[in-house]
Amino acid sequence: MESNETTALEQRREFTEVVGLFDSLDNLRSAIDYLMTHGFDRSEISLLTEDAKTREKVGSKRSVEIEDSDEAPRISYIETESLNEGKAALIGLLFYVGAIAGAITVWTIYGSFAEAIFAGIGAGMAASLIGVGIGGFIRRRQRNWVQAQLARGGLLLWARTRTEEHERAAMYAMQNNGGHDVHVHRLAA
Repeated sequence: MESNETTALEQRREFTEVVGLFDSLDNLRSAIDYLMTHGFDRSEISLLTEDAKTREKVGSKRSVEIEDSDEAPRISYIETESLNEGKAALIGLLFYVGAIAGAITVWTIYGSFAEAIFAGIGAGMAASLIGVGIGGFIRRRQRNWVQAQLARGGLLLWARTRTEEHERAAMYAMQNNGGHDVHVHRLAA
């Protein structure tokens, strides 16, 4: 009885993943879109980070050398649509704050409603340019991430699986969307 309980505990500490390597961002996104429309949660999908922490941990190892490592630092996938919504919200918020601040400032100093409206629009537009700059920074970071991953040998995608059917779906998604070296591996939780 005790050995069955131990085995059950050991099994709970392991999980399976399907991993695949992609040569283009479009193929990677297609595979992720398929996964997300076929029962995978965004929290089950991860990518290799590319920052100082990653370079320190894995050095200059190629993607195929670290694809099965539980030491590989990962990030959750964030959809392009979510990033665009976030950028748009930031620009809108900065416009709103700038417009209100500009209008209130001019109104309190000059007391003119018309001048306050024009000042609000001008200040809002100027403040929204900060948001546009931040959006450009995010795009550059994404582009640099893709270039660094491709220089490492490809874009790695991991999909955590719960069942054998889930494994088959993940393998199908990756193989049919340009992934190669697609396989299942076990990791300790």
